[in-house]
Amino acid sequence: MGEIEPEGSVEDRVAPRTNLLLAATAEVDGRSLPVRIRNLSETGAMVEGAGLPEAGMPLVLMRGDLQVAATVAWAAGGRRGVRFQGPTPVNEWTGGKPKAIDCTGLRDQRRVDSIQAEARSETPMGRALRASATREPPAPALPHLDKRLADELGYVQRLLEGLGDELIADLLLIQRHGKSLQSLDLVGQILGHVSTILRAEDKAAVVEEIGMEDLRARLKRKAI
Repeated sequence: MGEIEPEGSVEDRVAPRTNLLLAATAEVDGRSLPVRIRNLSETGAMVEGAGLPEAGMPLVLMRGDLQVAATVAWAAGGRRGVRFQGPTPVNEWTGGKPKAIDCTGLRDQRRVDSIQAEARSETPMGRALRASATREPPAPALPHLDKRLADELGYVQRLLEGLGDELIADLLLIQRHGKSLQSLDLVGQILGHVSTILRAEDKAAVVEEIGMEDLRARLKRKAI
């Protein structure tokens, strides 16, 4: 999705941008204004909303527990290019992006080789593996269940994104329920991460790559 910006804007000249659409809040002279972040880099962002200040004026951009002080670099209609006062990690604002999963099959083969070597040994584990091989196998689980659950979560995520896009078109609504709309956006991010985990073969590794610290901590907490 291409975005039109004034020529020579801060984002084009300073750092690579990530195009996105995130709910956030701009604090301006004690007022809290709901905005949408249209693109983001370590040095600045383009935001969209009503009542934003003109070029040269300060504001504080907030999203959940994150906030960064910024200065408006340019103004065009309801959009503003803002320059951050210091470098800002993009992955924290977007919830993080899991790394690609190894799909070569080499990791699976190494795991199989390790199990086979253990089964041939005379260790207690090896004897237990040989004994279990002679037992009647359990009833098969539903095939591809995790993938189908991931597909359903992805479908729900897309529904929520569509709902959010419709709601933010109503300026009166986002002025009254800006924080609730941010929560809706957060739910969509969580659904996306859970869907990715369900699709992964090495789920523990994917959990470690989640950029949302609260979600990662909840998934890793010990059972009571």
